[in-house]
Amino acid sequence: MLWPNARIRRPRNVEREGRVAAARRDTPESEAWLRLLEGALGESEDGAVWDAAVPQRAPDLPVKAPLLCHAQIAVDGRAARRWVRRLLSLALPPQARKIDGIALLQAVLSHDEARIDELARAGGADPSVLRVAAQMAVLPLLQACGRGLARELPPTWWEGYCPLCGAWPVVAEYAGLERKRQLRCGRCGTGWAIPLLRCAYCDETDHDKLGYLTPEAGEQTRKIEVCNTCQGYLKGVTTVRPLAPWAILIDDLTTVPLDIAALERGYRRPEGPGYRLECGITERRAWWRLVEISGGWWRSLRQGEA
Repeated sequence: MLWPNARIRRPRNVEREGRVAAARRDTPESEAWLRLLEGALGESEDGAVWDAAVPQRAPDLPVKAPLLCHAQIAVDGRAARRWVRRLLSLALPPQARKIDGIALLQAVLSHDEARIDELARAGGADPSVLRVAAQMAVLPLLQACGRGLARELPPTWWEGYCPLCGAWPVVAEYAGLERKRQLRCGRCGTGWAIPLLRCAYCDETDHDKLGYLTPEAGEQTRKIEVCNTCQGYLKGVTTVRPLAPWAILIDDLTTVPLDIAALERGYRRPEGPGYRLECGITERRAWWRLVEISGGWWRSLRQGEA
């Protein structure tokens, strides 16, 4: 018998669970962040609600603009608010119900930290904590967009910021036998190829101004790419195959010593986004209608625009 309320059981991602467990063991100070990440990754996998929100490409997309620029994203308002409230209950339990989930998703999607801080003050929350939680809250939506719009991405992308969501890359990946350089976005998981001798942040191509730092003996797959023009840095990793979107975030956490080494030498990651999106989130409401079939009551879902 099929039960209308039954949820499909998804297979466990054993590899991901192992990596999270290892990160929890090796970096116990990151427990709060890992709880948020686990929640966001679980929501991403059970993502039918978010897959339905993937927008069409805007017809007036500016040159060099990411695909989500000018997009109008319609989300299931009830489900989105429930998800944001559930996530915030892990980081800000007393304030979880005081912060508008749709407004928060809109702010973080657009890289609007001033708006996030405003929502924090209105809800009596710590702005620094809300900024971190907000990045996790938007993860299921962005990763659904990464899957749904992959075929819409331009075949070549010269910019250093993500061609889908405008964020700066988290890592430079050198995968396979050819070891071609590919930048990876930590928000949506998108990857895009970029020339080897080129700074992702300021487009510097002079090899005398580009370099890298390597860890001490024993680590052969990691390095730190640095630019002496903009003083930016980017972690690099050599892999057999491209990292899964979830693995990018865990890898970023477990390689914090590389960040510390770069910071101690005066290198920094850019503070703002590579491209500030101008997009909007609207609510698509869902309602249940009871219909009587063969003497029993079943729920049928109909969709409507708010």
